[in-house]
Amino acid sequence: MHKTLTSIAAALLLTLGTGAHAQNLVVNGDFELPALATDSFNTYTNLGGYGATTWGSDSTSGTLKIVDVADNQFMAFGGGDSAYTAFGVSTGGAYTLSFDYEGSGFWALFNQDTTSFVSTGPLVQFNGTGSESTVLNLNGGDNYKLYFGSAGAGLPGMTSGMHLDNVSVSAVPEPETYAMLVAGLGMLGFMGRRRQQR
Repeated sequence: MHKTLTSIAAALLLTLGTGAHAQNLVVNGDFELPALATDSFNTYTNLGGYGATTWGSDSTSGTLKIVDVADNQFMAFGGGDSAYTAFGVSTGGAYTLSFDYEGSGFWALFNQDTTSFVSTGPLVQFNGTGSESTVLNLNGGDNYKLYFGSAGAGLPGMTSGMHLDNVSVSAVPEPETYAMLVAGLGMLGFMGRRRQQR
């Protein structure tokens, strides 16, 4: 009986863990496809073929540069380069946009159905090395285009290149989800105590 309760608790915790990590709407946001040889790079006209969405280039060169350093792949931008990916949102609500960066750049999120920017500015600048995390309200049934670009050369305090990795747009879990899982764990604990008392 104790093994059964342990199995149920483990399954519940696994559900809690996977539920906390909502599905990423951005395809190939870690730039691990296609796989490159360690410490190498390649250029592409697009990074399609991994689902309905693709990474495309708005750069003057029309190419995207993927770099591998010690088995970690990321997108590299030269001065003035930019790239985008498109995705659709089935359920409206709060979504977290997050990514890692090094260098100087900007991001922008454009709603293709309302023809308006969701991001403020519309370009949101960043500089240095770090991670960005922003909560945005997205409309269910709408299609979006997420842009990234490097700052142009010659801007004061800005570098002319940028590295981008781990791009994610995922739904913010609702508080009710956590409440139900905590209640379930509490019920399992209560059942376990009752069985021990017998």
